[in-house]
Amino acid sequence: MNLDELRKAIDAVDTEMMELFKKRMELSYMVGEYKKENNLPVLDSTREKEILKSRKNQLDDQSLWPYYEVFIKEIMKLSKEYQK
Repeated sequence: MNLDELRKAIDAVDTEMMELFKKRMELSYMVGEYKKENNLPVLDSTREKEILKSRKNQLDDQSLWPYYEVFIKEIMKLSKEYQK
């Protein structure tokens, strides 16, 4: 693939990721509403630790883990902000 083709492929992946991000944030909003109705805190550190451990085990290329860890932590941070 040449550079233009690679960039087009990245653009396509970015578009898919944007749609998935929107879905995730919609679900995060619903979680936030549930937590408000049930007087639960936004932060569930035990759940976050479980997610990180699970995602690390799922990732088949551990050389990517340091990058994915930053990515998923930022997504969780944004989700908590949106829940508020």
